[in-house]
Amino acid sequence: MSAKWKSAVAVASSALVLAGVLAGCGSSGSGNNATGSGASSNNGTATSSGSTGNTAGQTQPTSGGTIQIDMDQDFSHLDPALAYDIIDWEVLEQIYTPLVSYKPGTTEIAPLGATSWDVSSDGKTYTFHLRPDMKFSNGDKVTAQSYIDEFERVLSKTINSPAESFIDPLIVGSTAYHNGSAKTVTGLKAQGDDTLVIQLTKPEPFFLNVLAMPFFSAVDQSYINSIGDKAFDHKPMGSGPFEQKSYQPGNELVLVKNPNYFIPGTPKLDEVDMVINSNLQASALKFKQGTSAFISWNSSIDSQDFVSMMNDPQYKNDFYKQDEVATYYIALNTKPNSPIRNKLVRQAINMAIDKQKLVKLLNGRAVATNQILPPAMPGYEKTLPANVDYQYNPTKAKQLLQQAGYPNGFTVDMVSSNNSTVELLTQSIQSDLAQIGITVKLHPESESSWLQDNTDLKYPMGFDDWFQDFPDPYDFLDVLLNGDEIGQNNNANYNNPTVNKELAQAATMPNGPERYALYSKIQNQILADAPWVPLYNPVQYAIVQPWVKGFYMSPVLQDPLQNLWVAPH
Repeated sequence: MSAKWKSAVAVASSALVLAGVLAGCGSSGSGNNATGSGASSNNGTATSSGSTGNTAGQTQPTSGGTIQIDMDQDFSHLDPALAYDIIDWEVLEQIYTPLVSYKPGTTEIAPLGATSWDVSSDGKTYTFHLRPDMKFSNGDKVTAQSYIDEFERVLSKTINSPAESFIDPLIVGSTAYHNGSAKTVTGLKAQGDDTLVIQLTKPEPFFLNVLAMPFFSAVDQSYINSIGDKAFDHKPMGSGPFEQKSYQPGNELVLVKNPNYFIPGTPKLDEVDMVINSNLQASALKFKQGTSAFISWNSSIDSQDFVSMMNDPQYKNDFYKQDEVATYYIALNTKPNSPIRNKLVRQAINMAIDKQKLVKLLNGRAVATNQILPPAMPGYEKTLPANVDYQYNPTKAKQLLQQAGYPNGFTVDMVSSNNSTVELLTQSIQSDLAQIGITVKLHPESESSWLQDNTDLKYPMGFDDWFQDFPDPYDFLDVLLNGDEIGQNNNANYNNPTVNKELAQAATMPNGPERYALYSKIQNQILADAPWVPLYNPVQYAIVQPWVKGFYMSPVLQDPLQNLWVAPH
């Protein structure tokens, strides 16, 4: 369905440059103002507990002021139809307005461009009632056609959007439009300026989550026509709380308040200066000097500075944390002619890897896991059945290898990215497996080669990861482990007909306990077959100046720039 967030993978890896184990701070350690761990249940809504902003000593928000933040990478795209990584979305969530978004700090859908919506009894027709007061930052009115224009851009072969597969063939007429055999998308209709009707070919319980991504925001087509699609990628213009004032690639992007924003009093800041700075130590120094307002979770905190600042009374209470909706894992390629083909071998590998050691290597910025779904994902199982809750047990792992017919072990190849952190993690895994007789030959590769070799199922084992597109179990279990995804995202070559059938059933069921119970059944069957070794879920940290108010972390969205304000300091 969707490609990996390649830039998100790089960001996550760069945040984990090793500097020794953090003294006195495990995976649950944080300052007094840190957010909670984002624990979720099967009710379909994940929430973050704890503080939602470092607001001590200041009760009334004030308007005005400028903040500076460092971004450790440049922006790839600023066209909402093209941007598909967390660095770009840091900007796009401020410039554009999708129909819906999320309640702060949760995975619960909330109105944004639409004030409300109706869904037909068959789940295939959505009627959105738009805000009548929405304007683009140039003063043009946002209408239902403004959203249709963006859907058509996403479906256009000329644009070649990575989001095309999210809505084609889902929306009625999308394939005909994409192929050029129709001039309009028949499933998209504007009823006046303020009502948008979307007709689907089948019910999709996570459709609103799809619409919450910046891909499907309102755009001003007349503005795009005036400058051209290519220029639009660096000169965005939308209806969000901020507008772009200037952008110097490789140097700085400046956002300023959108005077036409539809929520009164938002944003509070006049300006946000995003400085592109890949030197993480320099970013930490700027924070200590008070120059930068915060070091964002998506721009990384240098590991040595993370250790020292978490143990420094001056800074330790300025940290926030959030379980990221992501899972790192080893894909165990079930192709024939390999010992990995044997389920007992795969179960043995699950029991042989010391995941807590990996967490220590990551300075506590992770939580070990034995399941596919991350803790902040709706449908996460708080307690796995004992038979699939593979605990670290090298003795049992050796017994399973003997049962499988490999009492003396075997030699196997594993591919990974050549990121320095990942290489150290895979070396730890290599050492663990050697203890039960499995000799692992490591193949660290460039990111592009690693992704391609994983997709091509070149190696029996692959160190891998997945970051959510949206918070629904479909985006992990179906996208990664459906037999139809072999050759795309299913890097374990896993193909269980029963699981495939149940995944198809769950994909169209209404949200609720029955759907999440079915996903639990599916996950537990997959775990029993053991095509993966789930390793850990990353935990992201941000550090925020005490004079920056209104900050919180979200399991879905980027930094809440629109809600920030600056106290006297």
